[in-house]
Amino acid sequence: MTLSRRNALKLGLGAGAAPLFTGFPIPAPGKAATRNGERVVLRARPLPLSAVRLTGGPLKHAQELDRQYLLALEPDRMLAYYRQRAGLAPKAEPYGGWDGGGRNLTGHIAGHHLSAVSLMWAATGDARFKQRAAYIVRELAAVQHAHGDGYLSALEGGRKAFAALARGEIRSAAFDLNGEWSPWYTLHKMYAGLRDAYRHTGNATALAVEIKFAAWAERVLSGLDDAQIQHMLNTEFGGMNEVMADLYADTRDERWLRLSYKFEHRAFIEPLERHQDDLGGTHGNTQIPKLLGSVKRFVYAGAPADLLAAGFFWDQVAQHHSFATGGHGKDEYFGPPDKLSDMIDGRTCETCNVYNMLKLTRLLFALQPDAHYADFHERALFNHIMASIDPEDGRVCYMVPVGRGVQHEYQDMLHGFTCDVGTGMESHALHGDGIYYEDGANLWVNLYAPSTAEWARAGARLTMDTGFPEGETAKLVFGLTAPREFTLALRRPYWAGDGFAVKLNGERQNVDRETAGGRGQYGYAYRVSSYVELKRTWRTGDMVEVTLPKSLGLEPLPDNPRRASVMWGPLVLAGDLGPERARERTEGEAIEPPPKVPVLVAADRPVAEWIKPVAAVPGSFKSDGVGREPDAAGQARDVDLVPFYRLHRRTYATYWDLGGEESRVRSGSRAVAATRGGHGGVSRARRSRLRASVQLPGWRGRGAAAYPRAPGTARHELVLLRRARRFRASDGPARDLLQWRPARHAGGVRDSSRRSARGGPDAPPLGPAPVLRCRVPDS
Repeated sequence: MTLSRRNALKLGLGAGAAPLFTGFPIPAPGKAATRNGERVVLRARPLPLSAVRLTGGPLKHAQELDRQYLLALEPDRMLAYYRQRAGLAPKAEPYGGWDGGGRNLTGHIAGHHLSAVSLMWAATGDARFKQRAAYIVRELAAVQHAHGDGYLSALEGGRKAFAALARGEIRSAAFDLNGEWSPWYTLHKMYAGLRDAYRHTGNATALAVEIKFAAWAERVLSGLDDAQIQHMLNTEFGGMNEVMADLYADTRDERWLRLSYKFEHRAFIEPLERHQDDLGGTHGNTQIPKLLGSVKRFVYAGAPADLLAAGFFWDQVAQHHSFATGGHGKDEYFGPPDKLSDMIDGRTCETCNVYNMLKLTRLLFALQPDAHYADFHERALFNHIMASIDPEDGRVCYMVPVGRGVQHEYQDMLHGFTCDVGTGMESHALHGDGIYYEDGANLWVNLYAPSTAEWARAGARLTMDTGFPEGETAKLVFGLTAPREFTLALRRPYWAGDGFAVKLNGERQNVDRETAGGRGQYGYAYRVSSYVELKRTWRTGDMVEVTLPKSLGLEPLPDNPRRASVMWGPLVLAGDLGPERARERTEGEAIEPPPKVPVLVAADRPVAEWIKPVAAVPGSFKSDGVGREPDAAGQARDVDLVPFYRLHRRTYATYWDLGGEESRVRSGSRAVAATRGGHGGVSRARRSRLRASVQLPGWRGRGAAAYPRAPGTARHELVLLRRARRFRASDGPARDLLQWRPARHAGGVRDSSRRSARGGPDAPPLGPAPVLRCRVPDS
């Protein structure tokens, strides 16, 4: 059976599933053909990290900074609490911060580090990383042997918490399970580290330790019924479903696939399977790994619902919850879809979230080679991820805010050990992943970055020279062991416009016809890149030259076209507003109030008229006569702008209020007509219907909604997801966050992971949300 659009509808998957599912065979259980533990469903495979070498540019620089940091860390300090919990004498003083003793994520850094050094070995071939991974695995094997039952944890109260869980005693809240701070989340990091050590360094002991560790988890959960399991899953558990699915792929033992489904959080997953965006008020990085595990299970086992939920989730996050940099969320939480204007200031865009979204993005592209996934990869990588690492000392950031008068939240790399320090270790070892994909007959070039690549199956070597992301050309030169026919698919970025050009051995190619002019799904359309395909018999010395012109433009917010980011091609331009301000120790926010941010009085003019390049300073720009102080006097104040990833240790803005001659936006104005450059949004007509259909006078859970009594309307409800807490007078009044969702799924907040904005590990879950029912016309 092939899953066509018609069959998808018969299975109850919904029309939106078809782009990902089209043409996939659905085998009978246990009958799927496999390759390296995967069912043969991947349409494109990334060239392995070990086959790609970065040779220059900001990606290579970040990789080098990460390499230095990883080697500076001391494994025995990371492993000290592991040894202590097993009754062994520590070999060094333990690290502190989130990896310290007491009620912490103790032990998570060792897992992140094991993953990172394994990835870095593959990405660089530096033998020191393979040796580091081998040492850590040997130490972990000794710890596990001392425990005697497969257990492997550094948590101070881990034994007690999991013993109570096994007895069916479950006290589960957002970040707390039986008194421990997200214990499954913490253990997930070590499972992932062992997996990566096995997969990337070939360490068989790592696999053996992981299997014993998984058997311990299986015993813990064996006596729990489904209701108890679901109650347990209200606490953050990381990617436990993913690592168990990966273990199934590595061993072909179906007990690990069954264990993966033990970590299926149905209260969160099932609405996504129904194409219901219920994300508002949920903790972002708690949710993304759940969907990554779902996709892995589809790859290995083929359950259509796994891919359905993940594909819809990705689309919603990328197109309806993300800012121009590819980041999303405020204070770590999702807001309502397409309601971003009031979210941009403050602590936005956690780096862990973007790291996990990129992992999901690369895997979805492998399933369906759609340039839209590559667009998001480019956007999030060259804006958020590159902005998250200080180019001078390699500090990574917890938050990389996008608002007005904000600054980076740099981390203490040897004392803090937050979750973002851990994912940062891995993230900057992964920059070679997803640049190139292949399927035997095609080679996709998704990103333009200085690199070399070995395509073993084709006997081909590719060298790419480019100054991207700021340069505007790329040159690819081939070397082959023998002439070979294949198709080179060059990504034609949506932002390159008509100036995009390709030459093959000096001869200009016809690239006027795009293979895909855009993509429409879930009721809206948006710009998307395409591929220029060059099919021929390739020989050593063949050279392809690509021209990638960037132009200036605006990317307005979907709910406020007069608030926008300035874009230079795919790059967000940040305005320099002055030095960094003193920062609080706890959450990293500046103690001093933010500076005034000028308004750009140019809403109805082409951007190139009022943003000018700075002579002799490539990649630098300045506003020209349009900046005004946001006060009654309106004194002139222009701003300097540079690509966001280059601006560090400064106060900045990436969003700007745009002024014009009129006090309100005309429906036909240039700003409203602008697209979001690959991120899309709800149509103007849809938004206007929503506004016209609902009024909320004095809403604080008491208001009313008016709705048109027209035929053919879809019943929805407006849910009060959470009330933002007020921390200090400067925060202003408390605000309510509202979200639309189909009324048939009414009933308040079902998931205790919906909690207060800065709840932290000890925050109590919110109670049921009041529901306001109304009718909204269908789009």
